[in-house]
Amino acid sequence: MIIEEFKNGKIRDSLFPMLSVHGIRDYSETVHSAGLNYITEIGRHIQGVTALSECPVYPINQQYGHSITREVRPDSVWYRQQDVKPILVSEFERFENSKGKHDKLREKIENLLLAYHQLGSDLPLILFVYWSYSGAIPKNIDKYISIFDEGFTLPNGRFIPGINSFVTDYLVFQAVASGTKENLTINEWIQVR
Repeated sequence: MIIEEFKNGKIRDSLFPMLSVHGIRDYSETVHSAGLNYITEIGRHIQGVTALSECPVYPINQQYGHSITREVRPDSVWYRQQDVKPILVSEFERFENSKGKHDKLREKIENLLLAYHQLGSDLPLILFVYWSYSGAIPKNIDKYISIFDEGFTLPNGRFIPGINSFVTDYLVFQAVASGTKENLTINEWIQVR
């Protein structure tokens, strides 16, 4: 459903025309807000799924509790309605070619991996979308994406392992913005992984 929606944009066109048709001003967190709510809305169009935006993760696996790791709040979390089991965590993050934005991409990917472990390490899917203006290409995106597989070390020295690829898959997309800062649209969604 996600890949198909990013390609055809039916939900985007009908419910988020500011992203696909009319354009949106790149001001403060407006693009981020529209993007994360779009991803949440995709989940709401799947029968048997409840999707929430900006949802804090309560660690069911205390091995990854907040006293050991940190509190995370993914942009979108999808739950199966029948048992309220989480099935997806997602982030939608801006990318620019600066050290600060590279660090932010890394932090968001780390947060998704923390959420994955805090929720029991058995989510079917993790989705990471970074958006950028046309021509802005992360130089080391593979290095950041590899965190999903290889894990990372917290500042306190605690190693957080990568995903169990037998249970969980992940998707990475670049959403390419066209137009100007005053009026941009995002209709190109490139699957990076």
